Amino acid sequence: MPEGKSTRERILAAAERLFAESGYSNVSMPAIAKASGITAGAIYKHFEGKDDLFLHVVRHAAQSSATAIGPDDGSAVTRLPRGAALCTMPGLKLLRQIAIEMHYAARRDAKVRRLLRRSLDMQIDGIAADIAAAQKTGELDHTLDPRLLASSVMVFIVGLMDQEVVVPSLIGDAAWHDFVEGRVAALLGLPPAVARNAALSR
Repeated sequence: MPEGKSTRERILAAAERLFAESGYSNVSMPAIAKASGITAGAIYKHFEGKDDLFLHVVRHAAQSSATAIGPDDGSAVTRLPRGAALCTMPGLKLLRQIAIEMHYAARRDAKVRRLLRRSLDMQIDGIAADIAAAQKTGELDHTLDPRLLASSVMVFIVGLMDQEVVVPSLIGDAAWHDFVEGRVAALLGLPPAVARNAALSR
């Protein structure tokens, strides 16, 4: 493991790699501990259990990818299309693998299912709040239901996580990236000029 990383960071990095490679159900806490260079018991000083660690891995992967969106310019809503389009890039393969594994594991494990539901609800709530704020400033149509709109955006993004299976040839394709960005902007109801400016600011 690289020098300078905290124990928690080493655990997350090892777990992220193992979950993506082998799947949630096939990875044990001792295997994660070994890959992290610590004892199995030491993991429980940082995470409640494998399900808790898995959720933190998903969040960590999502937060890491969010830094690639670029400058924190514009409103949260105008950055959403750019964030969704990032999901089409080859560099986010690990995030896509982790997200798919999270959904797969949720079908078989009640704890993971509850964690996933809570995580998705929090993300939808966050997007809905951003949409409501944009409606107040006149950026978006005020007649649309913020939560329904946020849910539709989340469904779009979750669908993008399965690109390796559905449209593998389009991953990394510039036209596909721009198309996705434009469609999410249209879904939100952003004016074309705003959507174009968001694309040009990349």
